[in-house]
Amino acid sequence: MMKLSFIIGYGASMLPLLSKVLKEESKEHGFDYLVINSDLSEEYAKEIMESDAIVLYAYELPESAENALKESKARVIAPISDYYLHLSRGSPMLLSSVEKYFKIGGERNFRNLIHLLLRELGLPVNVEPVEDVPWNGIYHPKLGTFGDLKSYLQAYKLRRPAVGILFYRTYWLYNNIQFVDDLINSMEEEGISVIPVFTYGSRDDAIGSPSKEDSIRAFFMKDGEPIIDVLVNTTTFFLLDHGEWEKRKYAEVGGVELLKKMNVPVINLVLSYYKSVDEWLADPQGIDYLSQVYSIAMPEVDGAVEPIFIGGARINDSGVKIYETYKPHAKYIAKRVKKWIELRQKPPKERKIAIVLINPPCKGLEANVAVGMGLDVPESITKLLHRLSELGYDVGDVSKLPKNGKELIRMIMERKAISEFRWTSVEDIVRCGGAAAFVDEETYLEWFNELPDDVKAKMVRDWGHPSDVLNGRVSKVFVGMVHNHKFVVPGIRFGNVFITPQPKFGCAGSACDGKVCRILHDPTIAPPHQWLAVYRWITRIFKADLIMHFGTHGYLEFRPGKGAGLSPSCWPEISVDDVPHLYVYIVSNPMEGVIAKRRSYAEIIDHMYPPMAMADVLEDLELLLNQYLKAKQSGDFTRAEITYKEILEKARKNNIPIRGDSPEKVAEEVHRYLDMVRGTQINMGLHIFGCSPADPSKLANYAVTVMAYDSHNFPSIIRTIAEYIGLNYDEMKANPSGVNELGLTNSETTEMIRKVAVKVVESLIKNPELKDNLLDVVNGELKLVFGGEVYAEV
Repeated sequence: MMKLSFIIGYGASMLPLLSKVLKEESKEHGFDYLVINSDLSEEYAKEIMESDAIVLYAYELPESAENALKESKARVIAPISDYYLHLSRGSPMLLSSVEKYFKIGGERNFRNLIHLLLRELGLPVNVEPVEDVPWNGIYHPKLGTFGDLKSYLQAYKLRRPAVGILFYRTYWLYNNIQFVDDLINSMEEEGISVIPVFTYGSRDDAIGSPSKEDSIRAFFMKDGEPIIDVLVNTTTFFLLDHGEWEKRKYAEVGGVELLKKMNVPVINLVLSYYKSVDEWLADPQGIDYLSQVYSIAMPEVDGAVEPIFIGGARINDSGVKIYETYKPHAKYIAKRVKKWIELRQKPPKERKIAIVLINPPCKGLEANVAVGMGLDVPESITKLLHRLSELGYDVGDVSKLPKNGKELIRMIMERKAISEFRWTSVEDIVRCGGAAAFVDEETYLEWFNELPDDVKAKMVRDWGHPSDVLNGRVSKVFVGMVHNHKFVVPGIRFGNVFITPQPKFGCAGSACDGKVCRILHDPTIAPPHQWLAVYRWITRIFKADLIMHFGTHGYLEFRPGKGAGLSPSCWPEISVDDVPHLYVYIVSNPMEGVIAKRRSYAEIIDHMYPPMAMADVLEDLELLLNQYLKAKQSGDFTRAEITYKEILEKARKNNIPIRGDSPEKVAEEVHRYLDMVRGTQINMGLHIFGCSPADPSKLANYAVTVMAYDSHNFPSIIRTIAEYIGLNYDEMKANPSGVNELGLTNSETTEMIRKVAVKVVESLIKNPELKDNLLDVVNGELKLVFGGEVYAEV
């Protein structure tokens, strides 16, 4: 009896339907069959070897199963995915047909796929053409399936606000869709209309499948305009078209213009393919690493944000991966989506913004308020306040806004609108007007009791019961920011903008004994009660439409919880509540920025690092080295010996390590040390958010510093000028102490070229209309000429 085998991976969603069809067809046509999840293929190696036709849909097989395929007697082996094409058997036309029947799927196509294989094996059966099954469409659990937007809108009566939900066609086709139903129900309970769209993963011209981009255009746009307010993406890999799978890159692609046209947030939901909900809940790391790559990192490339866990997978008795919803997050996601929509719909005058200042450990005392890596936070916030006023936001009396960063800090410090420190008690804060609000016991307990039981228990173990904290029944070391039995919320308000220091994490304030602050970055200790009081006051009482953490980096993203794919017991999720979160972060710290993005559901607003310049140091020593090398080259050995002694003396004074045992080796050592030091970038002040340096000289230095080294795509500006005037840049880099045809050492020439490069850029900044330029070497001098005028001469 002939035997057909189907080895199905990728969750095996189609396995129940395929099993049903195979069972019916085997009774009618008298053949044997095997249909298994690819994870079990090792156990069935013998049956695989005895098969006459094999359809394989998997990306990974045990070695024994792969060997069984190679050694099988099968006349047809049809790999549907690309991973095992080398095992193919059968004519190209047959294999192409098998792929179409399988990928388009559905009961009739599976039935005809079986007929096709039987006919190939010599059984006279009828094979019908491939039946069209929609590659994409709209699905609603109460209304059914729609092939176009128009017919759905006639049945659904869409009202704004509306959310688009994007999910895989496979879930719809094989009825593995509970998590989508739960999302739809949660959205509609919040008063949000839905357009739930199933789609194939990528465009495949061979089978006629559209891409996700095609589905977005077809169902979320009408007359060229978006009809949704938020896009919720549950698919994996890239959202946009990055080309054929094997050629895909982490790069910006044309579909970015589509997202710009949509102009809506893309919320990225995480469906774990390798863990059940219970396994995810129990795992302190959260989702598995593969899901982090496919469900978080790759969608991030195309602008998806807020990677919130929506469900996990469990394997049923048939070996099929069933997706189950984490229902608390289905409701949480709907609330966050609603807040995004409200933020957009509110006129600027009504929007409320909470700005959280980064508040480093108390060893820096009050001097550390409002700092950020490389950023002038006070000046940046001042400019932001004035810009918000121009845009129609309510910032209070404009005449009372700080005029600059110093004035903002003065206002904060005069009112002591800061957290309690070693020499600033909570009584001082309240007396000076730095308390923006208070949270009483009843209100706090209401928020506290919302928390999961495990979180509440941990807070009590770490900090005591909130009633004891507020009523002075615990050590002062564990209290902080409590006044008259209420938690203090420090800060200042400018109309609808509230500025507050981030709550201290474990600081005992004026009761500090120098020990408690050691827990600041302990990932196992819960934040103290005042932390929760401040963040909940922001979201529930102040009713912020937006939380903005201003500067790199605070504590929020490092608070206890899962590494990725957070739960309601994770403190970053608890802290931001359901409010949209922006984080102003330096662009040169992507690793920690990614942590903030993923663990605090932050939309990262990058800022440039500070203006930089190359360090001009030890120039007297550099001059001595050049004199020594020229003396050696010209044969003036007496002068070389005297200069060498001066080099040794200068090097020792500057604590430069000398290991060489000859003048030549010492000179080379010192040269390389100077090269390394000169290659160090130094700050020229702090960056002001949204502002480039106004001084042309500073900006030119900054630009040349950025362009000082070769990159993957572009040569350095130093190389460009060196090669323009006929010098071998690679030789200059390899041998800095060598003397070139200009009669200068290579390091001396490199520094000269850098200074000329700064002049070039500065001249272009001051005179952008100048285009023609000439660099020339005349009698050993490098001249920079614009339109006949000499701008630099060395």
